[in-house]
Amino acid sequence: MADVIEQSKLELLSQKKGFFWEARTRILAWYALLLVCLVGLSIPIFTQLVIKQVDERVIEDLNEEFEEFEESKESIAKQDRIDFTVPKAKAKAIFDDYLNSHIPADKTFLITTIDGKLYRSSPSALPEVLSKDSNLIRVLAQTTVPIVGPNIATDPQAGDFLYNTEPLIINDDVVGVLIVASSTDGEREEVFATVYIVIQVLVFALFIALMLAWIIAGQVLRPLRTLTDAARSIGESDLTKRIPVCGDGEMADLARTFNKMMERLEKAFQTQRNFINDAGHELRTPITIIRGHLELLEDDPEEIKATMDIVLDELDRMTRFVDDLLLLAKSEHRAFLRLETIDLASFTEELYSKVQCLSNQNWKLEGQGQGTIIGDRQRLTQAIMNLAENATQHTTSKDTIAIGSSIRDDHVRLWVRDTGDGIKLKDQDKIFQRFARASHSRRRSDGAGLGLAIVQAITHSHDGRVELYSVPRIGSTFTLILPLKPSLVEQKRK
Repeated sequence: MADVIEQSKLELLSQKKGFFWEARTRILAWYALLLVCLVGLSIPIFTQLVIKQVDERVIEDLNEEFEEFEESKESIAKQDRIDFTVPKAKAKAIFDDYLNSHIPADKTFLITTIDGKLYRSSPSALPEVLSKDSNLIRVLAQTTVPIVGPNIATDPQAGDFLYNTEPLIINDDVVGVLIVASSTDGEREEVFATVYIVIQVLVFALFIALMLAWIIAGQVLRPLRTLTDAARSIGESDLTKRIPVCGDGEMADLARTFNKMMERLEKAFQTQRNFINDAGHELRTPITIIRGHLELLEDDPEEIKATMDIVLDELDRMTRFVDDLLLLAKSEHRAFLRLETIDLASFTEELYSKVQCLSNQNWKLEGQGQGTIIGDRQRLTQAIMNLAENATQHTTSKDTIAIGSSIRDDHVRLWVRDTGDGIKLKDQDKIFQRFARASHSRRRSDGAGLGLAIVQAITHSHDGRVELYSVPRIGSTFTLILPLKPSLVEQKRK
């Protein structure tokens, strides 16, 4: 019920946030802002660059006019039909030859002055800013040095003009001035028309890009929506929901991580459920026995004593069961082990002395490894004793139970071997699970089926593993394979 209420709250909160809180919308908004900023900056930059190219082309045309003027001067100087002793006459001849032989480009004006006054122009009709009465022409007609651009003059009607000047010097005197001016308004109007078309294309492209971005964002974020839906649909009763994985990108990694997490959760919940069921079953039996005997208890002293023995025995079994559960729970914590340096040979001999007290089987010491290892002496002793006790429950007095140790390839091996019942292949994996027992054992253990689970937990805490080799009716060998130095040692050093 609490999960349903919490899910309802999440859905209500999502509805309150609305459309503009969706990740897809925010991504699109940032993408649109970025594109608008880029387009907004690129248009004026593009416009200024094109205008600059137009001005450079006009200036180049003006320079070409002056080069042709120089050619005209050289051509006139070679002619003998004109009296060049009078500078003014020579200036007129040069200007006439230049203007008569040269047709200016569109919106380009060639203006000549002699003695500070307008002489001729091509074309003859001039805009107001370049007319003979304009202040600009009066000033330029008095120049004695070349004026190179870009220089800009503005006409109220004709717009902007770029102009340059070249004085005509005869006998070291400035006789006249050639003024070349060209209008840039026509070129710039073409530029602005082109920019307007570019803006229209960019706006249309921006709209298309935003539409595609909206669709792509939806495709990219689809695994997130799937993950959200899966998370909302998960409950304690259904942990099987998985996200389909497509591709190898970040979203695929997210989906794989989520699926692996769900697998771990499902396994943990299943283990917890089995643990609760099995623990309840294991505790129910001694509780039932105790309750039954106490309910039938009478005042007979002998019966009271017999009943108390049974009750105490069942309570001891329950205590051992709870202690085993606590041990398994502690094995998952880092502080579970108390590491120390252990001499393997003496440790093996110590184990051999202890296991002989368990029963009257034929015990044997098969080997003693030479060297030292790092481990928890008490926990390793507990693991070997559990294996040895397990061996006594599945062997007879005629069978042999052997223990031994060795060091090889930077690993230590501790084993317990017996010649008892053996374990079927189908049971060899599940016997390490909690509350599990072999399906064909000669006699049933009084324990709760946690002994081998404890052995495996202790071994794993030492970064090791348990190997089992068993053949039915021949015997079994349990081997603990541990590194000489568990990783926990390196972590403590760091």
